[in-house]
Amino acid sequence: MKQNIQEPSSEHSYTCKYPHPAVTADCVVFALDGTKLKVLLVERGSEPYKGSWALPGGFMNIDETAEQCAQRELKEETGLNVRT
Repeated sequence: MKQNIQEPSSEHSYTCKYPHPAVTADCVVFALDGTKLKVLLVERGSEPYKGSWALPGGFMNIDETAEQCAQRELKEETGLNVRT
């Protein structure tokens, strides 16, 4: 199987000769409304699946942990701050 391998370039600060994973973090936020259990969803603003409901989350930056990514994405997409 032939893989598309990107050669290093001076245009990009993070390129590599070998395939590498794209890591994401998603948040599951539960709330009780009386006796009803609810989950927080966001409406996707871009493709793929624009307009669909999804858990808040996104791609990790190269210099952050999964926890930092989850906190950042939750803040960006919902305005909620998480205390740890």
